[in-house]
Amino acid sequence: MIVNRPFLLAALTLTVAASGAGLGPAVNALNAQSLPNQGPTHPVIPTSPATTPPGNDTTGYWQQRADYVIDAVLDETRNAVRATGELRYTNHSPDTLRELWLHQHLNAFRPGSRWSATDEREQRTRFQKLTNPDFAYERFTAPPTINGEAVRAEYPLAPDSSVVRLALPKPLAPGDSLSVLMQWESRPSTVPRRQGRRGRSYDFAQWYPRIAVYDRHGWKPNALVPAGEFYGEFGTFDVTLWVRDDQVLGATGIPVEGDPGWARVAVNGAVPLLKRDTYAPRPPRESRIQAPAGHRPVRFIAENVHHFGWSASPGFVYEGGAFVHPAESPRPGVTVWDTVAIHVLYRGDAEQDCATQPRPEQCVVQSKTGWENGAALRNGLATLTWLEEVFGSYPYPQMTMLKRLDGGGTEFPMMMQNGSNSAALVTHEGAHIYAHGILANNEWQSGWLDEGFASYVTAWQTGNVRMVSAGALAALDEVDPANSADVTLATQRRAHDIAARARAVQSTNGDLDPMGMRGDTFRSFGHYNAAVYRRAEEMYGALHNLAGDAAFRAFVRDYFARWAFRHVDRWAMQGSAERVTGESLGWFFDQWVDRAGVIEYAISNARPVQTATGWRTTVRLNRTGAYRHAMPVGVRTAEGWTVVRGDPRADSEDVVIQTSERPLEVVLDPFGATEAVSVAAGRITLPPARGTGTR
Repeated sequence: MIVNRPFLLAALTLTVAASGAGLGPAVNALNAQSLPNQGPTHPVIPTSPATTPPGNDTTGYWQQRADYVIDAVLDETRNAVRATGELRYTNHSPDTLRELWLHQHLNAFRPGSRWSATDEREQRTRFQKLTNPDFAYERFTAPPTINGEAVRAEYPLAPDSSVVRLALPKPLAPGDSLSVLMQWESRPSTVPRRQGRRGRSYDFAQWYPRIAVYDRHGWKPNALVPAGEFYGEFGTFDVTLWVRDDQVLGATGIPVEGDPGWARVAVNGAVPLLKRDTYAPRPPRESRIQAPAGHRPVRFIAENVHHFGWSASPGFVYEGGAFVHPAESPRPGVTVWDTVAIHVLYRGDAEQDCATQPRPEQCVVQSKTGWENGAALRNGLATLTWLEEVFGSYPYPQMTMLKRLDGGGTEFPMMMQNGSNSAALVTHEGAHIYAHGILANNEWQSGWLDEGFASYVTAWQTGNVRMVSAGALAALDEVDPANSADVTLATQRRAHDIAARARAVQSTNGDLDPMGMRGDTFRSFGHYNAAVYRRAEEMYGALHNLAGDAAFRAFVRDYFARWAFRHVDRWAMQGSAERVTGESLGWFFDQWVDRAGVIEYAISNARPVQTATGWRTTVRLNRTGAYRHAMPVGVRTAEGWTVVRGDPRADSEDVVIQTSERPLEVVLDPFGATEAVSVAAGRITLPPARGTGTR
């Protein structure tokens, strides 16, 4: 049961904070059903592209632009940021706009939010019972103005206040821009989740009024809930942060003015590579905010980004280095820097900071000893080397890796906030800088586009994906590849097969949700995670297998080169896959994205016939599961294995395998190259041939 807390409506959600705002309660003119692209009448799974033009290519593509200039003071006496900023919003769409939608994401981490209601329903306790001053908030401290005219904030999901509507005083025509001036205050919660604070350490992953995306389907102003993440407009951020003199900062962007504190706390001889002279030169500007004594300003510039996050702690220490790009030809619209600065910030004060945590020794490893002496820097260099091999050249001048208060990790353009220095976590979040940071999908609607992709790229780096292990098993050419003498390969194969069988049981029991569902419509956070992480990872493995290694690599690079710094959806990805393979792949994406199921096939009626040149074995291949695939069928002879593929369009077909030696057995997918469920009808031992043929 969701407990209604009406007292929160005025006390926490809809009031404009004091500071002389003088507005009283904000307008609550809309109801939840009137939010664009939401509610029971909106498709849970998209039926048409949200961003990709006809033809699944970039011709005719458009996206809005959002440029921010922000001045903010970190007020540690109140554990809050006091900020003023200008949003310059440009309408590149063909539509005339009459409203703006904004996110105040920090309001999710408090009582009365939709996030807390979801936690309550799924029996998690995080934010719903927090009291002041422990909960998070983000609120306007003065009326926003649009082109100089004051407007009123509307909160249609009250008591949730993470979605804001601003009616435009005048319509915004195609090609025109407007200016939104805002003053606000934001505070992270003492319970970390994608943001947080502890002592004098702060993670500001969400902290400013963030413009919602307007795409071909219209506005996308979702409330922030556990299942589903973010969607943002590209632009330039010019952010000046005023912090206490002993604070050390890590952020999206380049510190073009002021001291982030890195040189003062650098260890192991690290010399920060600031790149101030080569990146985004801007004339100095006056701050719009007054900071108290004892604070210093640090100005960051970030171009071609859709989010700006930052962290501050006087306990940070710094290690850094540089990643040197291989030489390459320039690409239109994409700058590739000859060197990429890597900035690593971890907790030099871990022993003190971790003393109050549940597992202090583990906390120290995750906060300090797992990062120091170049360990994090080595992971960052290895990650960039791998990601450039997979996607293409990294198009930002820096990558920041910093220790956050929360576990796990959250990606931003140019930056990752990580709970540890796990190599897999660094690769996963680094992959997100590509898939979501640069290939900017709607994580709220299609988390599988980046979460599953990042998971697959991470596993691929270690070789623990079916295409790699199956290739190694094929090279060994053993009698029984399913029980290989290679312990590593056998363990990987067994783990993949066990997981596939478990998913088959879930599918049979109706316990799988389609991965293409809108995040807030999954049955639970567990169902969401299972779909957009693990099952999406399997989808990329299936596409890798279907296309072959060379074509799959070419597909990823085409997808990145074509869609960098744009919004992507399922059709953008499908278009790149089809261009590279030369095949129509709508059936593949339809089944994996729109439906829940598994790959399951069976073989029967194997008929070996001796011919003048060897042996011809015909076997019936039947699809018994929901998903189609070009299934491998193998015949083993004394000389080894011969494998051919079935036609994914056929529900039942006769597959023919030619061998020079007498066939001994027929096995479905002998090397475990696919996510197909192992079934009893997957192996046929052949008796000696009963006759010969002449063909």
